[in-house]
Amino acid sequence: MSLVNCKKCGKLFESEKDILCSKCSEELDNPYKKIRDYLYGRSNVNIIELSDATGVSKSLILKYIRDGKVFISGK
Repeated sequence: MSLVNCKKCGKLFESEKDILCSKCSEELDNPYKKIRDYLYGRSNVNIIELSDATGVSKSLILKYIRDGKVFISGK
């Protein structure tokens, strides 16, 4: 393990591959859970609808899409 700085808050922590400390990682995953729960069983949802329904910013949703964490078909 090596010491690295969190890419979000700058806190120093031990990690092998993570770029975020546990606190920042948890904060980032909480909106992900809202998105995942909303998308379950729904199809044809676009980013605007998803953002309005979950309260998660469009930019964060786009980040999740780019990272391959979220897949939406859109309308």
